[in-house]
Amino acid sequence: MSLGVFGRRVSPGHAETFPVKVGEYADGTPISLTVRVAVGAREGPRMTILGVQHGDEYGGMEISNRVFDGVDPKEFRGSLVSIPVSNPLAFNAAERASPPPMGYENLNMNRVWPGDPKGLLMERIAAEIWDQAIKDSDLVVDLHEGGRAFMARYIHARGTPETERLVGEQNTRLYRLFGQGVPVLGGVNTRPGMMGSLSIQAGLVGIPTLSPELGGGGRLWDDLVATGVQGVRNVLIGLGMINEESVGSDAGQLVSDGSSWPKTQHGGVMYNCCGLGAVVEEDTLLGVLKDTAGRVIEECRAPYRSVIFDTRYQPTVYPGDWTFHCGRLV
Repeated sequence: MSLGVFGRRVSPGHAETFPVKVGEYADGTPISLTVRVAVGAREGPRMTILGVQHGDEYGGMEISNRVFDGVDPKEFRGSLVSIPVSNPLAFNAAERASPPPMGYENLNMNRVWPGDPKGLLMERIAAEIWDQAIKDSDLVVDLHEGGRAFMARYIHARGTPETERLVGEQNTRLYRLFGQGVPVLGGVNTRPGMMGSLSIQAGLVGIPTLSPELGGGGRLWDDLVATGVQGVRNVLIGLGMINEESVGSDAGQLVSDGSSWPKTQHGGVMYNCCGLGAVVEEDTLLGVLKDTAGRVIEECRAPYRSVIFDTRYQPTVYPGDWTFHCGRLV
């Protein structure tokens, strides 16, 4: 059966890439998304992949394109909708959130789902993506990373009691299929400010969402991109959408039940003492904060036994800044 999305109908056994207008700049120039759709020759699940909700997170664009380009629609089962850059406003500004005046309130796309077709520009773009790509999907892959300031390597699977009831088992299956030894942030203690995230809103309507966080520093990393590509392909394999052997799905994954970010008391320059994925004991030294004369002014230590989800990439910090993302292990 053919698939209609964003006003385009794609036939079984075919793939198409096309632009979709989702708004206008003040001079009338169109604001567009690039949408990629592959429809398999056989019936199966519908997966949607989003990259670059945050404009300084580039790995998701590359992962989604490599996954899409690696699919042969004539051999594929189901359908794949991919939006490599889902937030063109933030992407073109190389900023995490949509900058003023386009964002008006400096809106973070991953806090406004399911969007508002009559709202601000960022909310309208989210609403269009939700209506055309998300709401009829069987699962969503929402690709993220650490942005310019951090390096990340983990899978975000934190939810609420309600999303855990509706899609918790499905989300667990997805991150286990992804594998690669990538650790997982679980639990149901989602902060109120995160309730507008895509994974929460999709979960509340029964759509499981896989949210890898791979990369950062404002650049592409071949090893982390490769991890993401193989992980997403493992999901396609596990769901029977492509026919091949998975790689790394059986690799052990540490799963935390919560996390925190130790905060600095002073401004300075952070020197990392730990690496991504490291398992550290409580009170282990994670980083040293120095002044511009090289004098140690503060130490950053693990609040509990942790797996390190994020490390600093941008070394300069202000008082109260996030430092290292510690996933609690019990």
